[in-house]
Amino acid sequence: MKASVNHKTPRKPTFQPKPLSSAQLAGVELLLVGKTDQETADTVGVTRETVWSWRREHPIFMSTLERRRAEVWGSAGERLRSLMQKAIDNIATLVESGDFDASIALLKITGMYGGVVNVLSETDPEKIIRKQAEAEVQREGIPEDATETMLINLSKNPVYQRRLEEIGAELRAMYGEEH
Repeated sequence: MKASVNHKTPRKPTFQPKPLSSAQLAGVELLLVGKTDQETADTVGVTRETVWSWRREHPIFMSTLERRRAEVWGSAGERLRSLMQKAIDNIATLVESGDFDASIALLKITGMYGGVVNVLSETDPEKIIRKQAEAEVQREGIPEDATETMLINLSKNPVYQRRLEEIGAELRAMYGEEH
């Protein structure tokens, strides 16, 4: 009897982020309800700069905050969608009657007057880490395209690729769990 042979290629282990601290989890919830960095910092017992750093530089915090925003806005969005037809009918009646304020409000809510609010950012920590690693490699002055350093070579710069992988590994080690 022959022993079965597994011909599957071993898979690369997936990134397992470190869990957020209780202060960070509380910070996410406070920011969700509209607290400022200072109010959040005061409540969870850290500095305002720490909260800023979490929001701008900590990929796990950033992705958790964005996922929670999507959840909150998702449930609120469902409620709003259920009222959408009534709101459209009301606004249409006002605009059709010549109500200037309603006309401006319609332009604002459709994004044709001013800016759009509640645009979500990235929710995948791996993509946030990739973006941070790319920014760091750029700051180090390593061009992505090897043609900038070697005019005749049209492939990606191997120095750029190697450094990108090194920085990504450092960030994963910093924010991921050890296995």
